[in-house]
Amino acid sequence: MEIAIIGGGSVGLLLAARLSLTGSNVKLVTRTEKQAEEINNRGVLLQTLWGERIPVYIQATSIQQNLPDVDLYVLAVKQTQLNTILPSLTSIATTARVLATQNGMGHDDRLKEVLSEEQIYLAVHTEGACRHESTVVEHTGIGSWHIGSVVLNTTTVDKVIGDFLIAAGIAGLTIDHVSNIYEYLWRKLMANVVINPLTTLFEIPNGELLQSRETLDIMRVMFLEAKNVAVASGQKITEKNWQDILQICRNTSRNYSSMLQDLRNGRPIEIDAINGYIVNRGKVLGVKTPQQEAVYKAALLKAGLRIQRG
Repeated sequence: MEIAIIGGGSVGLLLAARLSLTGSNVKLVTRTEKQAEEINNRGVLLQTLWGERIPVYIQATSIQQNLPDVDLYVLAVKQTQLNTILPSLTSIATTARVLATQNGMGHDDRLKEVLSEEQIYLAVHTEGACRHESTVVEHTGIGSWHIGSVVLNTTTVDKVIGDFLIAAGIAGLTIDHVSNIYEYLWRKLMANVVINPLTTLFEIPNGELLQSRETLDIMRVMFLEAKNVAVASGQKITEKNWQDILQICRNTSRNYSSMLQDLRNGRPIEIDAINGYIVNRGKVLGVKTPQQEAVYKAALLKAGLRIQRG
């Protein structure tokens, strides 16, 4: 099969490099022509978990050009960049599939505006990656991947998706197909709405959230508010999910959240698709979320000020 990875950030570079190393036919589509040119000239340098530095040569083009004709398009861009990608997806073959890897919620509805439901698949993953330069990516943590159709209770595995699962498995990804991807989206959202904005506001690594009673108290209130919204949306969220969030902070204690990395690099943060989603969903369902709303507005303000100063 042929795969196009759209996005030259940490996840896009890592996935493209790992798939290419094990023989998959991968093309990389970047946001800028400059990055595409640098990748074509130098390749991607993959820094593995074991300290190896492996050059991987991948064909790259920019999104300004026509998308390559492939079987699967993996959207490895931020929620904030989806609007620049959607017009290009209107011209892909009806037999092609699109796999969206975004954090947060709401991207499925935007994809449905330009694609049929049968074409759209969502991915939830916990893989750790950090892009150091436009062509250098570090694999910082082993995670798991779950993939599912936006059509609920789809148990039959589509051929394109099945081929990708095989290729990803060969590349060393822990990956599976699930019949209800939204359960996994909500679970990840519960962690993101707590960890990402607070590490961004305080500019600290994930583990430092657990080192003071004050941050733990804020985390707990934010979790309970998000839980109320999730339950009202028909999701089952339990105390185990709270313990999972604490364990994530421990397991990634030295990692900086993607939202904090975006803030420090002057990029728009994904706050609207994460905390903004909880706040707006709460309003629709009549569930109050004052702590979520306060943190959401504070993060928006901080990001705006950082961009102005930059």
